Amino acid sequence: MAADTQATAVLALWNDVDPIHDADYNDWHANEHVPERLTVPGMLWGLRFLATAGVVGPRYLTLYGLRDAQVLDSAPYQHLLAWPTPMSARMRRVMHGISRAVYDVVATQGSLAASGLLLSEDQDLGQPTLNPTPTEGESDAVPGLLRGQRRPDTQPLPWLQTGQSGFQPPESLRLVALAQAPMGAKAPVLPGVSRYRRLPVSGDGQF
Repeated sequence: MAADTQATAVLALWNDVDPIHDADYNDWHANEHVPERLTVPGMLWGLRFLATAGVVGPRYLTLYGLRDAQVLDSAPYQHLLAWPTPMSARMRRVMHGISRAVYDVVATQGSLAASGLLLSEDQDLGQPTLNPTPTEGESDAVPGLLRGQRRPDTQPLPWLQTGQSGFQPPESLRLVALAQAPMGAKAPVLPGVSRYRRLPVSGDGQF
């Protein structure tokens, strides 16, 4: 997976499942769903994360790097939405807290494919917030950073049912990759900053 491949847009998805479904969800998402999405031309990379601290809402975050936002209108991607695999159809019924947004990449540096991730609303693009920066107990090495502005034309997933939708995604994003996974409760919690650790995807070398 070339997570440092240049993307001009990022698809961000937040979601959760009840703990009883965690094992099935993670097996499906890592071994089938994300690899399947990466067969779509123009979908350059996919990264999975699990919240460790500072998150109110869904635990799971998935990021896809896109050649451009029009990739999501392409026939290959639309085919996957319309014709889910049996396991995808099952998981669609048990996921909740689902939010989806497409962001135009405003600035990028390095790769987000690191052990940890910090996420906050970008103070330069949106309302003033505290910058997500490594704190004591986390690595000082920052492999990558990405800033994005949400597109107003993001379409909801066509299969969403009543009660499955989540929060309104932020207008702007600041993502900071960390060489080491955030330490959760052991690390200081910064206002407006969500911490995640990276989860494996089949074929990305983490298994």
